[in-house]
Amino acid sequence: MALGSREGEGITVLVKYGELEVKFEGPVEEVWRSVNKFFGELIPVFDLARRATITLDLPELVEETKDLVGISPSGEVILLADRRRLPDRDVIMLGLLGAYIGYKLGKREKDTLTSAQIRKMLEKNAKITSTRLSELKRQGWIEKTERGEYRITHLGILRFRKQRLPKITARAKRGP
Repeated sequence: MALGSREGEGITVLVKYGELEVKFEGPVEEVWRSVNKFFGELIPVFDLARRATITLDLPELVEETKDLVGISPSGEVILLADRRRLPDRDVIMLGLLGAYIGYKLGKREKDTLTSAQIRKMLEKNAKITSTRLSELKRQGWIEKTERGEYRITHLGILRFRKQRLPKITARAKRGP
């Protein structure tokens, strides 16, 4: 495609990408060069950002946890794994992972659980629950919200999936 312009003839190009908006105005050849330069500099940055950004594959996460944790029609997180055979920290992580999944699927209004909900899931007293929550928080696997509730972090999801989930799944398949 040949670009040609008459003297004084101009063009305006508006580029929008997410929050970024850039406007190029002027003679066709000048705008064409500016747009090409812009994309030449921008595309590598987008590519780097895409590669550096951690994304969680929700369908994969659901598949990995389908026999361990579920969400009721009312949005309650239900532990399907035998909690008596799991360390307390794994029970907490499965519960918070269930809350995250339920929220992402639109089955829950929030991705958090209260300490009372976690205590009920653990079937332990408040002191033990608080101690385990503090340990997980120190590791960066969970965080406490301003409302005093707990949520799993992206780091927590990544590490739990890599370090604990294979062991839990293997144990669940072996049975008692």
